[in-house]
Amino acid sequence: MSSSDDDWFDQDENKLLQGLEKSLKSLELQKNEEYIECPPSERKCPPSEVGEYVMQHTRFSLTELTNALKMPAIDMFLYFLSDKRDLFENQVLATDNVKRVGLFVDVLWSLCELELGGFDEVFLSAFSRQTALLDKIKNLLQAKAAVAKCDAESALILSHSKWMLLRAHKHGLLSHQGYELVELYKKLAPSFKSDMIDGLEAFTGNFSHNVKGLIYPTLETLLGKDATKAPNEEEDEGLVSDKVVKYVNALRNLLREDFLAPLVEFVQQLRSGTDVDELKQQGLLWSDVHLTLNPQFANAQRHSLVFLKVQFTKESKNAYKTWLNSIKSGTLLCLTTSLAFDDLILASVGYTEPEKLKEDCLSVQIVKQYNIGNAYNRPLIMFQAPVFFEPYLRVHNYLSTCSTEKFPMGRYIVDGQMEIPPPAYMKPGVKLSFNMKPFTLDKLPEDLHLNESQKTAFKEALCREFSIIQGPPGTGKTHLSVQLVNSLIQNAKALGTGPIIVLTYTNNSLDKFLVKISRYTQEILRFGNQSRDPQISKFNLSTTIKPELVPPRLKRIWWLVNCEYKEKFRNLQGLYANFDGSEESYQDTLAAQEKLNQVAERIETLRMVFQFFLAREKDLLAMTTTCAARHNFLFRLLQSKCVLFEEAAEIQEAHIVACLTPHTEHVILVGDHKQLQPFSGSRKVPQISLFERLIVAGLPFSRLNLQYRMRSCISELLVPSIYDELLCSESVKEYEDIRLMSKNLYFVQHNQPEHCMSDMSIGNLYEAGVLAKLTEFLIQKAQYKHSDIVILSPYNGQIECIKNALPQNYRSTVQVASVDSFQGLEANIVLLSLVRSNISGRIGFLRQANRVCVALSRARWALYIVGNVTILKDTFPKIWNPIVKRLKENNAIGEAFPTITST
Repeated sequence: MSSSDDDWFDQDENKLLQGLEKSLKSLELQKNEEYIECPPSERKCPPSEVGEYVMQHTRFSLTELTNALKMPAIDMFLYFLSDKRDLFENQVLATDNVKRVGLFVDVLWSLCELELGGFDEVFLSAFSRQTALLDKIKNLLQAKAAVAKCDAESALILSHSKWMLLRAHKHGLLSHQGYELVELYKKLAPSFKSDMIDGLEAFTGNFSHNVKGLIYPTLETLLGKDATKAPNEEEDEGLVSDKVVKYVNALRNLLREDFLAPLVEFVQQLRSGTDVDELKQQGLLWSDVHLTLNPQFANAQRHSLVFLKVQFTKESKNAYKTWLNSIKSGTLLCLTTSLAFDDLILASVGYTEPEKLKEDCLSVQIVKQYNIGNAYNRPLIMFQAPVFFEPYLRVHNYLSTCSTEKFPMGRYIVDGQMEIPPPAYMKPGVKLSFNMKPFTLDKLPEDLHLNESQKTAFKEALCREFSIIQGPPGTGKTHLSVQLVNSLIQNAKALGTGPIIVLTYTNNSLDKFLVKISRYTQEILRFGNQSRDPQISKFNLSTTIKPELVPPRLKRIWWLVNCEYKEKFRNLQGLYANFDGSEESYQDTLAAQEKLNQVAERIETLRMVFQFFLAREKDLLAMTTTCAARHNFLFRLLQSKCVLFEEAAEIQEAHIVACLTPHTEHVILVGDHKQLQPFSGSRKVPQISLFERLIVAGLPFSRLNLQYRMRSCISELLVPSIYDELLCSESVKEYEDIRLMSKNLYFVQHNQPEHCMSDMSIGNLYEAGVLAKLTEFLIQKAQYKHSDIVILSPYNGQIECIKNALPQNYRSTVQVASVDSFQGLEANIVLLSLVRSNISGRIGFLRQANRVCVALSRARWALYIVGNVTILKDTFPKIWNPIVKRLKENNAIGEAFPTITST
């Protein structure tokens, strides 16, 4: 398992802490703080010393608070969190005046508005327990309500305090005193005739729980004893009238159901005992698994504290090695002592040092445990969640705690507004340039190299703050995106956009985009899995590490939080070691585990704050939406105003929303809803992208209509069954005919039956054999390169059948892939196996117009299909009848491919 680029700080702790002593001296630390100046190779931090460090309660002066508020919010964060004084103790006293109260509330509000994961809880918890401060707010609210008048300073205090009360409630941190203050707001705020009461309807009683944790499955959920929709949500849907709150709640519940439904289904299969041995053979279920504490944990790095080890047999060794090397950081593992599921441990996979991987050790972090005390060194049964967990976790957590008052682009996403003004940064009369030549939106640059529909889309993208561009296959969507981003980068300083954010659904499309945009700028930072493409690997986050950019104060905070993690970890291990089986001991263990996880989240946040200092001077930040799910607050720190989504129609709505911030002024969605829809973990949860939903709702969008990929006889298959219009460029008319074939497009009709594979997929041996023979002919007789040919099928089972049917020497050189995985790609010659052929009329994936569109639109020079025409026409005539009609018009249907024997 390779590490994510986001783990660079953990991997290079020694390197990044070099110069720590010098950095701390530059802060003019006093002698009583010198214990922190430890050599990087021996970073020991006794809990008592950490405590002595943070428990100094000297107050910040009015001047210091005032000056801090002039800083950028992230600098304010570094200033207060690295200072020896405690910002959350004795800063407001009963005798303080309104000015000091106002300054302190502004500071807390500014820190909370950063929404820094893990630290958010620290700030809001501190606010909630500020007895003197809450009393001051109460007195101010009563005094101002009595005269039905509120001056600007008091109004700001009350507004910011209300906002923090709401967020503390969402995080499950609001105190009883806080709820009493909420009730007073409800009672008195209307007298101000302002928006002071907005949002308070979300409080339905004096209860508080952290909705962030509701994404994790409980034992009751896995056993089917409760619904996948979270019980006892903090808002009673019937009492919430705010449309944004309702919308965010609906997205969060959909995410939870989408993740949990397949997991619950898998657990029910395990409990029934169905196919357990087969699941073990497939590497989907492991027994005799142990969680082991690193005996050197006192000096180990955080990712080397808890390991998972499997006692594999000779027969299962290779399968385990394969699993170990392929599993991703962020995967959720489920462990239990028996398939009766009387207990449960949830563990998240982390970065594992290569040396430990060689020892078959996988680094994990226990995140939840139910009905089990000491989790270590006992035989467990283990399996991983059927869908990748981390994106669900990150997006769900964001939606659980995000501020709905400044919901970005809500007028289109929630309210359904149809009129779209220009981006706020695109001021009237703004002067734009392209390649150092001025241009206006009425007269675009001549060297854009765009066709007419692309020029229209280019102009409309710059004129609309929320822009949707639909492009059928081969119409140059990526080319247009590159030109848009190039133009925005060239004008970024004049427009004040900050770094442009580009997000894609897949790593392949991200790399393809970066290869093209790198012709115009080298100031690129690529997040997520490292690219191996030599043209763009230099943009990988891991290759641009510059420790000198890291502020000393941030190093200091990182060190202290890591010390806190070690302290909390020691405490938890003590509870494990002394676990006596009592309920009190069990609850203490759970509480300690939760505190440890909160500190772990703060460490993750600090790692991303490091990335802010690497990213802020770049032209372009690029990542997949899976990676972006954990980077929302990085976008907030950067205050980036423009974000472009490639493959937007494949991205779940929640993931798009989670990438927007209150600073977002320009959103560009590029994609095609006629091709693949967003991935759904559950068949029960229908997925429609935000891209498609808004187009269907009537929001104005741009459409590209000239394709540069397919021979015209191929593109005509898509009209009118899928697209109303799709023109062909002159370039596709210049393709040479396929050698030794009388047709460039052909469909071989048959009625040979399909069969069910061992993995429950579908195969068709007849079709596999036909395409294997055609592949041999095209390579051996027609002399095409192996790389010219791609064989596609909608079913993974058929992919295996085709590989097995190919000659041995072709299996590693001719690409055989699923239709879904080939979305966004193309090949010179495509051979397509449709598989389905049965007497019951079932055609599965072939009923989905989106998949049919992808399957038929990958080929450039030639498309050769094999399938059962009759079952397709009879089962889904709306799509297949027009396609078959086109084939017949081209005399392109028969019982064998039209090869020409050379003489």
